[in-house]
Order: sequence, then C-alpha cells, then structure tokens
Amino acid sequence: MRRQGFVLLLAFVVLALEAGASITVAPLSIKVPIAAGEMGTVVFLVRNVGKTTAEVHITLHDWRRTPEGKLQVLPPGTLEGSCAPWITYSPTALKLAPGEKAEVTVNIRVPEGVFGDRWALFLVAEYPPESEGETAPAEATGRTRVMVAYAVKLLRQDPEHASPAGEIRSVELLNTNPLRLRIVYTNTGNTHTVNRGTVEVRDIFGETVRSFPIGEFPTLPGEERIIVVEDPTEEPLPEGIYYAFATIDFGGEYLVQGGVMVQVPPSK
Repeated sequence: MRRQGFVLLLAFVVLALEAGASITVAPLSIKVPIAAGEMGTVVFLVRNVGKTTAEVHITLHDWRRTPEGKLQVLPPGTLEGSCAPWITYSPTALKLAPGEKAEVTVNIRVPEGVFGDRWALFLVAEYPPESEGETAPAEATGRTRVMVAYAVKLLRQDPEHASPAGEIRSVELLNTNPLRLRIVYTNTGNTHTVNRGTVEVRDIFGETVRSFPIGEFPTLPGEERIIVVEDPTEEPLPEGIYYAFATIDFGGEYLVQGGVMVQVPPSK
C-alpha cells in the first residue's frame, strides 16, 4: 500500500498546484558527474510563495519509469541502479514563513569500483496545518494531510566509464490507416540516454515513400520503453506491401533499427 501511496501522491501534484500550493522547488532534475571514490555536493531550493507558514518534509526514494513512461517511486535502495545508499542530506524537514526560502544540501559519496550511472529521487512534501480542534493524527482519522509533493530526480553520472547502448526489441504494426507502430526499446548500456529517431516507410523497390519522427524520450540503464508512433500524414498509403523501419539514435557510436512489414489492403 505504501508504494501505491507514493504513485498516487505524484498523480495529484497537478490538482494540488491548481488548488494553490504554497511552495515551489527548483531544480526538479539534477545531474552531477562524480567519479568512483569521490564525493559530490548539490543543492535544491524550497521556497514558500504562499501566505501562511509551510510545513515541508523531504524524503529519499528510488524511482523508475514503467514501459509506458509513468513514474514509479520505490523505497530507497530497492533498485540495482540506486545511489540512495550513498546519499546524506539535510535538512529533512522545514518550516518556512511566507516568502522564506531554504536550501537542501545533498552529499553523494560514490564507492570505489562502481561503474555506470546511478539515480535516486527526493519527495518534497508540503503539509497543510491541522484543522482547528483536530486532536487525532491524520493516520487515525483516515484523512490525508499531504497537500502537494514535488519529485526531485537526482542522476549521478559516471564521468569515466559511460557506455551508452540500446536495442529495438520489436516493432509491431497496430494500424495501417493511419499507420501506427508499437516500438519496444531497451537501454542496454550503463548510462542515462535521451533518445530520438525516425520511421521510414519503403515500398518493395526500397524507395522511401513516407518518413516521420519518433519523439524524444529518456531511458535509464536497463529500462524498457514502449513507444507508440503514428504517421502524421493525413493521406493514407496506397494499396500495396511496404516495410516500416524504425531507427533510434541514443547518442552512441551507432544507430539501432527494427522493422515490420505493412500490407495495405484495397480501399473499400
């Protein structure tokens, strides 16, 4: 139940912001290169932009994306790629008056002999004041006191042994008109990558008759992503047999490619 709570907490960030959150947090993504055996320090800022005192708690977690790209928050040290065990930080709680700001200092000590990128996440949660006359804790009453939580992603980059790699595991045809493909891609390297690519549709003579981009998407080491892409061209493909090739650039020394045959039936 606890893991589900973290996911739901993040799902309601937008609603809470629309309701008028009192705090802001920046930056929400931190990348820091630290060699094995070294220590690095980073900070992020919490600011009270509301009109009342804000009670803030900062907690450390692991995180990953589902194949569909949704964020999952897990207990620290759960994942093989976690750097949470190497982290100390302070403060863990804040009370900020209106207009006040504070820095959270994060120290990362990387052990010797570690290869590849590692990652962790901080949840910065604001709690509203207890209602007047409320004596029982929120846990006892079944009410949730969390007003809003920000997720601060932390990526420790390996500056010496980065080895990006990727693989297209499959390309599946979902629809011919409009052309829609399901691409399964896996980051097989040891470094975080930002990936982009294209789809080329070729006829039986090898001529490209259609081309469109694969939107940018990030992956952590070992992460599998399912990318659904659709031909933005309004004009349908004529009847015939084609081959759709997906090419993805992960920023390494080579590109990866996968394809599927596309048979367009006669129009009715």
